[in-house]
Amino acid sequence: MEAMHNSNQDHQTDESAVESNATALEALSKEKHERRLKRGIKWMGVGALTLVLSFGINFLCFQCAVDFHTPMYVLTSLGAISLLKGMMDVF
Repeated sequence: MEAMHNSNQDHQTDESAVESNATALEALSKEKHERRLKRGIKWMGVGALTLVLSFGINFLCFQCAVDFHTPMYVLTSLGAISLLKGMMDVF
């Protein structure tokens, strides 16, 4: 039986295949992270705007002596939930 001397070459090709797969996985992971970061920033922006809107409506309702409990709880809850969702996407 003859010994195979090309085993080193096969091993090197396997390593290069593993490295190319690792590089592809890193690129895919980075792309996924960028998408989640953008989505998280949008959710945090919506949450912050909702909280500011809630504050404005509550301030005006309080000044006009109108019942402001429903917008206070609903808008503040929606804003806080949106903000937390955005934070979960970013981190």
